[in-house]
Amino acid sequence: MGCATGTIKYSLFLFNILWGILGLVVLIFGGLGWGAMPNEFAIGILILGSVILLISLFGCCGAIRESPRMLWTYVTFLLILLGLTVAFIILNPRDVFKKYALNVVEKQWELEQTKPGSMDVVQATYLCCGRNSAQDYLNISHWNDSVPASCCKDNNCVNPLNLYTTGCLTKVEDAFADEAKTSRYFEYTVLGFDLVILLLAFILAVHYTNRRRRYNY
Repeated sequence: MGCATGTIKYSLFLFNILWGILGLVVLIFGGLGWGAMPNEFAIGILILGSVILLISLFGCCGAIRESPRMLWTYVTFLLILLGLTVAFIILNPRDVFKKYALNVVEKQWELEQTKPGSMDVVQATYLCCGRNSAQDYLNISHWNDSVPASCCKDNNCVNPLNLYTTGCLTKVEDAFADEAKTSRYFEYTVLGFDLVILLLAFILAVHYTNRRRRYNY
């Protein structure tokens, strides 16, 4: 059992390092997504990344110190995280993000009518032009039948081939359709990763608990 226990112990330690890296990735995703989703969701993602990172540190300490109490606490945290991941998959909040992004386009387009440049960030982010197409700018008098630089690749509209002709609403729809596939893969990866670590932590916690009981006797 000693060799097997050592293998599980160091496997758990390694998995927790990877788990911590995943927490950092989630934090980066939440930071980059700020403004592209409701603030409460961005904050939630940042909190999730922080929790994953802290849990990974707790798991590393529990494995190295061979502490049953820390490992059982760690198992409890993993069970909670597992439940939250399953709930996230079932609730599928991506539609909320998409609606938010579409609303941002609508609001910025309304501002564009009176405040030139309001669409610049949206157009630079999604590589699009106008609400529905570049033709939308023809209806705005202060643009004088032209388009803003953000409607063109590298902000260079001298070459007409650089013009983004697709509207931002369509681009947002396409972006979230592509993101859905990647996001689903990421969710199931997190779920599988959690299950593997949970199994290793449970086995190690049971072993160290039984060993401590034998020593106490």
